[in-house]
Amino acid sequence: MRDIQEDTPPSSVSGDEISAMDADGVIYLDEMDEIQLDEEMDDDEEDIEMEPPEDHASLVFDKHVGSVFCCDLHPDGKLAVSGGEDDKAYVWSVETGQVVMDCTGHKDSVVFVGFSFDGAFLATADMSGLIKVWKCNTDNNQQEPWTVAFEYESDDLTWGSWHFGARVLVCGTASGDMYVFKIPSGETKILQGHNVRVECGKLFSDGIRLVAGYEDGSIKIWDLKTSSVLQHIPDSVHQMRVTAIDTHHENNVIVSVSSDGKVVLSTSNNGKIVGQMAADIDLEVVAFSKNPQLDYFATGTLTGAVSIWDASRQMVRHQCSKVDENTIAGVTKMFWVQNHLLVGCLDGSVRAYEGRSGEQVLALTGHRSEVLDLCYNAKQNILLSTSDDGTARIFKYAVKKDND
Repeated sequence: MRDIQEDTPPSSVSGDEISAMDADGVIYLDEMDEIQLDEEMDDDEEDIEMEPPEDHASLVFDKHVGSVFCCDLHPDGKLAVSGGEDDKAYVWSVETGQVVMDCTGHKDSVVFVGFSFDGAFLATADMSGLIKVWKCNTDNNQQEPWTVAFEYESDDLTWGSWHFGARVLVCGTASGDMYVFKIPSGETKILQGHNVRVECGKLFSDGIRLVAGYEDGSIKIWDLKTSSVLQHIPDSVHQMRVTAIDTHHENNVIVSVSSDGKVVLSTSNNGKIVGQMAADIDLEVVAFSKNPQLDYFATGTLTGAVSIWDASRQMVRHQCSKVDENTIAGVTKMFWVQNHLLVGCLDGSVRAYEGRSGEQVLALTGHRSEVLDLCYNAKQNILLSTSDDGTARIFKYAVKKDND
């Protein structure tokens, strides 16, 4: 409590209070009064503490200690994997939460986990760059642990991704180099960077090219077969860190966003800039719709703006959520499922927007802190989310198609 200066004591001051004044007329609260006020303030804070959100999860996995950074679902949708701050990755049943495999041996926070497209292998990687690939044993009749099929130590890891149609694993690093591994042979290619952190990467749907965004704002399109750069979009376009990147389903256009709020459309065949648009600052995520009937892409910011853009017209089609409306917390993850845009949020919710109307059609709650990763399995119609609250959650989620 700050001191209150007065030239003369107020007429309402009692004798006890006057005895607590010094010669300059400064009133000092009795120590017991201060304790009582502190207790009252604590009581008030408890009274206004928000109730926990309604939990829509069908299952909560809480074996991790600390934040859970990453997750994935096995192609059959019956197993989940999660990795976290506790230097561990767990494989567990989406129906019971029972641990199937404890992926031990990591030396730092596990920041990437993922099953290969055919479910035969699982990759786990930590922040220090230790990458482990495990041979999956999904036979419920066997209790043998999963064995390590491949192991590699790279530079500090920034991201990882499996190829969607081959047993090929790609990992980006803080040094700017990207590693391409064939599994299980371990054949390795290095896509050498320019000593600048590679922030994000995405495979084209042709399966032979990769586009990567860098900390200095530059973008490169790589040929995975020859390990050569096909196109280089200079850092003068974005000028700041490229936070996310995605490719059009027809392989002809790239969309990239940077932390200064710039959205850039460029062609993949020659790197020509075909559109530069201004959005909200702190752009964090971007995603093209894979539905041929929806030529849209969406952007999300850490400050809470969610926008659906018309790619051909290069303009906002729907402002799903605005910062000044406070209708949604910041966005950390984003992807499309059919005609729905799914987003993971800083308030712990997972929300879905209808692509054509921009209307919110669903909000799933349960996490008590920000969503850090999010994935979907169409076979089982489930969502898996991980959070800073130390848990992973399974949500039932059936997406209606356009013709339903």
